[in-house]
Amino acid sequence: MRNEKLHQLTRIAMLGTVGFLLMFFLHFPVPGFASFLKYDPGDVPGVIAGYTMGPAAGVTVQVVKGLIWLASGRSAEGWVGVLANILAGSSLVLASSLMHRLLERAGNKHWAWGLLSAAAGTIFMAALLIPLNALLVYPLWGMKGAAAWQGALALSTPFNLFKGFISSVISVAFYRRLQPFLVVQPQSKTA
Repeated sequence: MRNEKLHQLTRIAMLGTVGFLLMFFLHFPVPGFASFLKYDPGDVPGVIAGYTMGPAAGVTVQVVKGLIWLASGRSAEGWVGVLANILAGSSLVLASSLMHRLLERAGNKHWAWGLLSAAAGTIFMAALLIPLNALLVYPLWGMKGAAAWQGALALSTPFNLFKGFISSVISVAFYRRLQPFLVVQPQSKTA
C-alpha cells in the first residue's frame, strides 16, 4: 500500500513536470485572440492523469505544473496568470475525468467516449470560467464591472473553448497509450 502511494505521488510529480515543460517550450499566442491569451499543451498531462488515475490526481498535476511555472519566473502575467491557468486547467480536468470515469463504469470504454468526456470538460471549463474571470481574475488585473464581464465573454470564452478542444483531442489521442505506464497493477503476493 505504501509503495502504491509513493508511485502515485511520483507519477503526479512527473506529469506536473511534463506539463511545465510543455508550457515552457510550447507557450505561444494564437492569432485571432488577445495577446495575453497564450496556448500551451500543458493541460494534456493533467487530463491524462485524470483519465488514468482519477480527478484528484489530474487536478494535483495542474497545481504542480502551475506552481513550477510560477517558481520559474516565466509567467509574464504573474501570479494572477498562473491562478487563471490553474483554474482553467483544473476545471477541464475535473469535468472531463469525472465524465470519463462515469462512462467507463457504465461499460463505455471506446475512444469516442473519451472524446465525449473531453467535450463535456471543455464546455464545463468555458462556462465556469465566465464568472470566475469576470468576478476574480479580471478584477485582479484591474478590469471590473461590465468591462470584466465583456472581457470574460468576448475574449476568454472563445479562447477557452479553443484551448480546451485542442488539449482534449491531444489527451484522448495519447491517454490509452500511456495508461499502462500510469496505472499501478495490483501485485500478487507470493508466500
